[in-house]
Amino acid sequence: MTKDPSKPTPVIVIGASAGGIQAFQGFFEHMPPDSGFALVVMLHLPSDRKSILPDIIGRWTAMPVIEAKDECRLEPNCVYVPPPGVVVIYRGGRLQLHRPETEELREFSPISLLLGSLAEGLKEDAVGVILSGTGSDGALGLKAIKEQGGLTLVQGTDGTGPQHDGMPLAAIATGAVDVIAPVEAMPGRIMAVQLARRKPDSIAALPPDQVDAARLEICAILQRSIGHDFSGYKDKTFLRRVQRRMQVLGLTSIQDFMERLKTDRQEVVMLFRDLLIGVTSFFRDEATFDFLKTTVIPLLFEGKGANDTIRIWIPGCATGEEAYSLAILMREHLDRIPDNAPKVLVFATDIDEPAIATARMGRYPDSLLLGMSPERLSRYFVHGIDGSYTIAKSVRELCTFSAHSLTRDPPFSRINLLSCRNLLIYLDLELQGVVIPAFHYSLVPNGILLLGSSETVNRHENLFTTLDRAHRVFQKRDVPSPALRMTGRDSLRIFPPQKDGGKASHVSSRSILSRLGTWASTRVMERFAPPFVIVTADAEALHFSPNLTRYLDFPSGVPSQNILVMARPGLRAPLRALLRQAIEIGRSVERSGIVVEAADGRTHIISLVVEPRREQGLEPFFLVVFIETAQARHDDTDPSGWVLSDLGSDRQLETELRDTREQLQSITEEHDTALEELRSANEELHSVNEELQSTNEELETSKEEIQSINEELQTVNNQLAGKVDELDHKNSDLKNLFESTQVATIFLDPYLVIRSFTPAIAGFYNLIPSDQGRPLTDIVSRLRYANLREDCRLVLQTLEPLERRIVRDDDATHYLMRILPYRTPDSRVDGTIVTFVDVTSVVQAEQHQRLLVDELNHRVKNMLTVVISIATQTIKRSDTLAEFERSYMGRVHALSAAYALLSEEGWQRISLEALLSEELQPFLSPNRSNILLDGENILLAPRAALSLGMAIHELTTNAVKHGALSLPEGLVRIAWAIEESEQGDYLVLTWIEQNGPTVIPPTRRGFGMTLIERGLRQDMSAEVSIEFLPTGVSAKLRAPMPLIEPPPQQGAS
Repeated sequence: MTKDPSKPTPVIVIGASAGGIQAFQGFFEHMPPDSGFALVVMLHLPSDRKSILPDIIGRWTAMPVIEAKDECRLEPNCVYVPPPGVVVIYRGGRLQLHRPETEELREFSPISLLLGSLAEGLKEDAVGVILSGTGSDGALGLKAIKEQGGLTLVQGTDGTGPQHDGMPLAAIATGAVDVIAPVEAMPGRIMAVQLARRKPDSIAALPPDQVDAARLEICAILQRSIGHDFSGYKDKTFLRRVQRRMQVLGLTSIQDFMERLKTDRQEVVMLFRDLLIGVTSFFRDEATFDFLKTTVIPLLFEGKGANDTIRIWIPGCATGEEAYSLAILMREHLDRIPDNAPKVLVFATDIDEPAIATARMGRYPDSLLLGMSPERLSRYFVHGIDGSYTIAKSVRELCTFSAHSLTRDPPFSRINLLSCRNLLIYLDLELQGVVIPAFHYSLVPNGILLLGSSETVNRHENLFTTLDRAHRVFQKRDVPSPALRMTGRDSLRIFPPQKDGGKASHVSSRSILSRLGTWASTRVMERFAPPFVIVTADAEALHFSPNLTRYLDFPSGVPSQNILVMARPGLRAPLRALLRQAIEIGRSVERSGIVVEAADGRTHIISLVVEPRREQGLEPFFLVVFIETAQARHDDTDPSGWVLSDLGSDRQLETELRDTREQLQSITEEHDTALEELRSANEELHSVNEELQSTNEELETSKEEIQSINEELQTVNNQLAGKVDELDHKNSDLKNLFESTQVATIFLDPYLVIRSFTPAIAGFYNLIPSDQGRPLTDIVSRLRYANLREDCRLVLQTLEPLERRIVRDDDATHYLMRILPYRTPDSRVDGTIVTFVDVTSVVQAEQHQRLLVDELNHRVKNMLTVVISIATQTIKRSDTLAEFERSYMGRVHALSAAYALLSEEGWQRISLEALLSEELQPFLSPNRSNILLDGENILLAPRAALSLGMAIHELTTNAVKHGALSLPEGLVRIAWAIEESEQGDYLVLTWIEQNGPTVIPPTRRGFGMTLIERGLRQDMSAEVSIEFLPTGVSAKLRAPMPLIEPPPQQGAS
């Protein structure tokens, strides 16, 4: 095919996913190489794989197959294959490619994105094809192409059906698919449409009256089949939609298209859907919705309280995206004012009942939500397993959807905000003049009207004032609303269903009457030039010419359009007879010599002509012409042409007699016919009576059966009432359990949406009752735990309970979290249950236990070290085994004595005096006068107590062997006190022996002396001095107080 250089190259985008390779083969093997199209192939492939798709497609087509590059120009009869993982945009005849980041790529539907840019750039020259694949990519793109007048095709199930039908079914569900066919047939359908588009416009070539008649006929077919009237649709738009359907079908004659409509109801439905074109999306025209959010909605809530209601109406809502968008804005505002908020009702209507059904379901593919913010998506939508999104309950409960016609049904009332965007542009001015005053009637005083970007109320500025011209926001003026003019176009007599007799109904359409009047005036001017009237078969007048008062009387009172009622005396009978005759024979009839009596009593002779006229698809019309006969103008008449009342000629009498006889004969025949019909009706009545009696007996039987069923229903109802009471009690028990239990529990659905929770959960999440239905991830948590979503999914996958130890963000409280599957009565897993148990005391006990074990290990280790050291040194210093036993056992006993005291005190501090008493107890005289203790109450730490106990034992052992305690009169004085100094407080302890044998200083340093000095210095940082005076041994210890008497410890150590 040759290409017009002034036009851009038409483009076919072929999108597929899983199973697409086989579908591509069927398509390209049947695609002619000289089609004139550029073809772009989009296949879902991993971005890390090199594609060999160009080589594969090259085997099936003679066209060049090119790997697409950024900014490459599309040429006709070439195939372009973009590399995997890139986003492709069509701009000005070129492909623009860019490779987004991995996370960004996940949010794209690459096929829909390319199709959308193609629709914007090529309009009707864009062709979109969706083949086998999973998911819903491409559906939104086909919708964009359909809206711009392009051609859309989807792989059907016959022929080479799709291996995976997800993408084809998602596209079909949008209602934007022109052709559903096997891939082998798609190239032929595309070429047929392209060929039809290149031919001259067959509709534009027709005369205007034929176009108008064809348009009215198509409207009549639509109304009979669908039930809706499109006669108020703009002519050019209507005919453009018709031309498009003709191109899709490959038809060149509008007559052929009308015949197709009469025999193919599916094609009527397709035309109906093309005429509707539900151009809609979520938050379409974001700037307008921002203005609504910041300006209009606060205005709606101004001065409203809990007893008020805000009513919103969206006529022409299509599949509900705009209605839900407004409902989301209202819900966001309601959430910001939870107290004393008014009730919100959103009414959404459309004449397209399948679209209303889709809106009621509130389920949309992810491709329709690409522009939705993540916050709104997670809060107001529930993500389904199949990838679709369903409107959340908090938004859905605000909306009411119903089928409603703006021109046929009464409008809603007391509306605060009315949003009708991009609907008026399809209506002619006459119908807009009906709809806009109806909007004024619907709105409350100062109510808001929102229109589309190309719509205005300029012709009705007396009803509305402009609030914001840029966003097409108007406010109702406080003026009386015009009277409602519901046209009833959907039930006009112009297009009723045809009756069995095949008679079409008459027309009161202004355009038809104007055309009929023009035709009648021309016809009369050519042949008669007398007064005339156009009537229906029922003698109802549709059009009057001037100067009819000579023949018709326009009575006062209730008006009537029936000319038989208005006919003057002498005219009624012949007029009725001629009209009946014209109906029967279907051609013009005429009678002359008819005498008409004037208002003043004079008579006039005229001729009467009745000529039928048929309009295609409508009932016949009749032209009634009143002609004055030349015979009436003779010398006996006055200048006005009126015959004197005493004419009385035989001819006149004969004419009247003949008319009377004919009228009598007609009445007699009608009477006989009526009598025969009455006899037949009487027989039918007898038959019907017998049937009624039989039916009555059957009804009696049915009544007894119904009574029996009613009794059974009452029994069942009583049982149900009992079950309901039982359920109420169970529900009450569960409610009390929820409120009384201290176990924090939350019930989640498979998508982490909150079902219910116990009051104790308030310690973890800021939840209120209205949060039911919201995702838990939207709620701020007080827990140091971020893996709840992953853990819940793990439980749903494994169906095994899961436990985690978690802590509050203040680290003060510990919890044991359990996640269990939520099972329905039929054992189906439908979510998770999350419980939180406070285990802080358990954690503290575990910590205390670990501390005790560590302390015990430490003390045992130290004890063993001391014992080993004592044993080693004692062995070195002992000459005999008996000496070793005596020295070693004495030191161990001294050590055990200190341990015993510390154990009694729970290894807390012990008194210095108690330690000395315990160590010196075995060496006291009966009267306890040989050892004197003097000092204040001082508490020793465990380490200091053990060291000091060993030192006292060594001094005592030395005194018993060689010093004061070896003689009965010997005396040992032990004194201690606190010494204050600039460096701090010190414990000073002195040991003085008296009345003992003369002391001889030792010639070598013994283990006891080493034990005293080294042990006290290491454990108490003490200064120790020992003097061997002749009168007795004297020892002095000076140690810092913080090491002797530490501060009290908190809790058990």
